[in-house]
Amino acid sequence: MQKYRAGEEGQPLPPRSDRFYKLGDDWYFQVRGGACFGPYPCRDEAERAVRFYFYPPRVTYGKQQKGAVIHPFGSQRAKHWRRNHKI
Repeated sequence: MQKYRAGEEGQPLPPRSDRFYKLGDDWYFQVRGGACFGPYPCRDEAERAVRFYFYPPRVTYGKQQKGAVIHPFGSQRAKHWRRNHKI
């Protein structure tokens, strides 16, 4: 069941979709505004990357915590994938 967001009470709920989607064997995620990130080998990796996207690692005592690698959809890896997978 969808929930109301701030300011939506009393209005029909707008359509919403899942943040994660799969094309072929690769996973992607999308953020507001339509920006897409991927490909990732599995949904778990995409979920890790979206957490990193929204909550980047903080520098603690001079050391940066490890985080996920975010692949913008226009990245070289994504371009290589699209070239080989004709979508």
